[in-house]
Amino acid sequence: MDTFKLEEFLKSEDNIISKDTDLCICVNNDGFYFSLIDNNYKLKAIGEFKTDFFSGITSVMSNLKNCFNSIDIRLFNFANIRVIFQTNKNIFVPYKLFDNTKSKEYLRTVALLNGSDAVLESISEKLDAVSVFTAQMYQHSGIKILMPRANFVSQHQVMAEYGFDISKLTNNTAVLYKRENSFDLIVFKGVAFTFSNSFDSLTENDMIYHILFAFDQLKIDTSEVTLLITGKEFSHEEKQILRKYIKEVSYANPMENIKVGYEFESINLQKYFLTLVK
Repeated sequence: MDTFKLEEFLKSEDNIISKDTDLCICVNNDGFYFSLIDNNYKLKAIGEFKTDFFSGITSVMSNLKNCFNSIDIRLFNFANIRVIFQTNKNIFVPYKLFDNTKSKEYLRTVALLNGSDAVLESISEKLDAVSVFTAQMYQHSGIKILMPRANFVSQHQVMAEYGFDISKLTNNTAVLYKRENSFDLIVFKGVAFTFSNSFDSLTENDMIYHILFAFDQLKIDTSEVTLLITGKEFSHEEKQILRKYIKEVSYANPMENIKVGYEFESINLQKYFLTLVK
C-alpha cells in the first residue's frame, strides 16, 4: 500500500545528472515540495508529494525514499542538498555572539520546546546572523539519516536572505509568504533586517490587520514599502485589500536567477518559491 501521493511533477528532460544538480526540499505538515536545479541554474524538475512525516523515524525514511523512487530518484548523490523547514519557532542571533551550548536559551524567548523538538541552527552570511529554529525530531532524524550532507535551514532564513537581496533595489522591503491558514512576514528597513514573524489568518481582514500593525510598530509608511507576495495562491479579496492599503504590491520573482523552460508554464511557480530561491 502506497504511503504517499504525487500531487504534481514536471521535468524538462529525462537525463538528469545528479552530481551536477542541486536538490532542494521544503518540508511542511503533510509532505514536501522539491526542485532540481543544475549547476547552470537551469530548472530540471519540480514537484510536490503528500506523505506522512508524523510516524517513527523508520517510516519517515521509508516514505521519503518511496516518494523519490516513484520518479526514478534512488540515490541522493546530488551536488548539494538543502532541506527547508516551515516553522514559526525561529530566532536570529548575530553569529559573533552565538554560543552553540546555549541554543535552547536563545530560543526560549520565542517558543516553548517540547521533548520531541530538535534545535537546529544555520549560519546566514548574508544577514551576518545565525538562524536558530526547531523542528520535530522524527522529521529531522529520518531525513538526516537519508541525507547526511544536507544543509538544514528554516523558511524564515530563506525569506530573509531573499529580502536582503531585494532590499538593495528598494526603499523598504517586505516579503509575505502564504501557507494554508498562515502567513510569514519578513521586513527590511532599507537594507537592515528588521522583522520576522508568522501569524494565523482566516480572513483577508485578519491578514491586513497583522501586516499594518507590524508596519505601524516599525514606523514604516505603507506608501514607502514594496510588498512582495508569494507562496500559495492569494485570493482576489486578499490581493484587493493588500493593494487598497499598500501602494506597491507585486509577486516575488524567485526565478530571476534561474532558467525556466516552457515545460513549466502550466505550473504555479510561486508555490515553490522557497525551493527556487538561489
